[in-house]
Amino acid sequence: RAARLVVVAAAAAVLVGKASFSSAGLSFVGAARGVVPLQSPILPGRPRRSQPPKSALQALRLYGSQGSRSPLVNWYLYEIGAEFEMMDAGGIDRSSPSFPNPFGQIPALSDGDVQLFESGAILLYLAQKYGGMDSPEKLASVSKWVVWANAALDPIVFKENESGQVLDTGLKGRPRKIERFEEILEGRQWLLGDEFSVADVAVASYLLYGIMFFPDLNMRKWPNIARYMAAAAQRPAYGKAFGAKTAAMLAQKCSGPPSEDEKKFGFF
Repeated sequence: RAARLVVVAAAAAVLVGKASFSSAGLSFVGAARGVVPLQSPILPGRPRRSQPPKSALQALRLYGSQGSRSPLVNWYLYEIGAEFEMMDAGGIDRSSPSFPNPFGQIPALSDGDVQLFESGAILLYLAQKYGGMDSPEKLASVSKWVVWANAALDPIVFKENESGQVLDTGLKGRPRKIERFEEILEGRQWLLGDEFSVADVAVASYLLYGIMFFPDLNMRKWPNIARYMAAAAQRPAYGKAFGAKTAAMLAQKCSGPPSEDEKKFGFF
């Protein structure tokens, strides 16, 4: 999906648990969805795989902002060591026919003549072309999770009204799909086992967004999910994309065993 939400406080304030904020005239409850991490992305990390010719990578342009879902795309680009040009969407005419998303939303990506929008579609394209998922079998192993993140996990994490405004999160309860996901993660470090992949970027991003929006949210009632989220937030590439302080605070909120009251009632 394209980004539709604008968080209404700096991530530092959100993550220390303040209850109400305002930004650009919007209140937290009912604000358009997005996240404003504490730090801007820095230069890409060291490549982890053999890369296409440098000239090909330099054609990549990611259109976004820190207040959109584009940081999750940044995260994956940093993980695979891809070089790209970050285009600040605030200084671009998104109504122009040349903008990669005909709906004018972000994130959007251009790679030479290829234009893409929707975060999941962008991730899958990058994984196939630059991330080593270059066969139908490899792509199948991750695409099911990327699609699941957008189609099934998103509506659980974000409860919206008809205008797309976030009112609440289903993670305050015990959704059946999340309970099942807790079981799936038993004995697994990542979704593909010991190998971190684009599937984890998609799924972990949404789960961590939940705490960014709802800082009192207790994810430790699901020990496997909390462990998984903490490990994702501790990855250097995540810190580059979302900000080191944001990443550290998220990891801390997911670390440690839940108390008996947390297990029973689901709050801190």
